[in-house]
Amino acid sequence: MKLGSLLSAVAIATLAAFLTGCSRSPVAPTTSMQQGGVGPAAVGVTPDDPPPVTAGGTPMARVVTLTATDEGDVVVGRWTLRIRKNTLTMPTTIKMTVTDPEAMSVHFEVSPPEGNAFQQPAVLTANLSDVPGVDYSSWTMFKWNGDWQAEGGASSHPNQQNVVDHVVSLGDYMVGPGGGKKGKIGA
Repeated sequence: MKLGSLLSAVAIATLAAFLTGCSRSPVAPTTSMQQGGVGPAAVGVTPDDPPPVTAGGTPMARVVTLTATDEGDVVVGRWTLRIRKNTLTMPTTIKMTVTDPEAMSVHFEVSPPEGNAFQQPAVLTANLSDVPGVDYSSWTMFKWNGDWQAEGGASSHPNQQNVVDHVVSLGDYMVGPGGGKKGKIGA
């Protein structure tokens, strides 16, 4: 009798091994992507136009479109433009670019051109925390008007390690040591 039950057990085990040997056990872990769409899948969304990113993660160009009631910060390289609510007079597109993440100058393009006259000043900040030897008593911000002219309202902040200016229009700006005649750089 014991031989009969042993033979039955062996026959059932052999049959079970045969039947599951050619298929995947429902309790087995999934180790790779299965054919025919069975198994786990990953879905990613790629932005239409991602900004160029430097090794440090700060983009070198950014384009934003804002309405008159929008507010926010736009950061490119060491530069930050803070647009406050009701700064703009109309829907405006602003493109902000630098040549490299450590550039001491920034370039703005504003569209439409009529949108480049602000109702109240925007705040433009140059972060100098990574620049050695900055003398905050003499560094200022300059705007290109045929030559680099010192911005009269710019101020240096040694505790925050930045130079800040309140601007009513955008163009080409640079930060550096000031002084000289007529507020010109290198004069």
